[in-house]
Amino acid sequence: MTGQFLWQNVFGVWPVSGEVSAALRGRLHTYAEKAIREAAWHTSWHNPNRAFEDDVHGWLDLVLDGPLASELTGLVAHLNSHAESDALAAKLLALTVPGVPDVYQGSELWDDSLVDPDNRRPVDYGTRRVALKALQHPKIRVLAAALRLRRTHPESFLGGAYHPVFAAGPAADHVVAFRRGDDILVAVTRWTVRLQQTGWDHTVLPLPDGSWTDALTGFTASGHTPAVELFADLPVVLLVRDNA
Repeated sequence: MTGQFLWQNVFGVWPVSGEVSAALRGRLHTYAEKAIREAAWHTSWHNPNRAFEDDVHGWLDLVLDGPLASELTGLVAHLNSHAESDALAAKLLALTVPGVPDVYQGSELWDDSLVDPDNRRPVDYGTRRVALKALQHPKIRVLAAALRLRRTHPESFLGGAYHPVFAAGPAADHVVAFRRGDDILVAVTRWTVRLQQTGWDHTVLPLPDGSWTDALTGFTASGHTPAVELFADLPVVLLVRDNA
């Protein structure tokens, strides 16, 4: 159980380059010790089992330095684009579903922070200011566009209802979509590993009456829009009804 839990987190922060820095190694060791103590199965803060903790630290070093590291790098490289797709979908959903959106410090870009105190490391706000000005990074583009829409269309988010929108076609299950009020439509992709194998085929998303423009890309659509066109640039769309 402990190994499986730690494997998930090692995978989550593993760099695509496969280069494990001294800083990352230290972060993982600190995280692992905190996690196993707070789980309180074999060790705890009040009664630390040093032998067990030493074994966990030794295992972690074997993972970082041993032959499995190259296999892990290959797996991360294979799944990285899918992880980024999921991150964009999760961020856009968090910013547009009913409720109060929350953006944790530093998470405006790709972020591999673990639980506190790791997620309290100093944030490079200079890099984020540059990214916000350029709007080339997909995550900060999603964040900026969604927050601007919340400001310009408060009636859609504060008082607007939530209306599911259902895709149609062979890959319809790979789309999660809904309207907020009458003028905002959000759609994201999911299960993209399988989607990469099957493709969108003839899947469409039926848009409500009118012309709609994606606040992220400028793409304009109306009626039954093919998913392959809707998600041509990004795995998420944030549509605004024209003249709204």
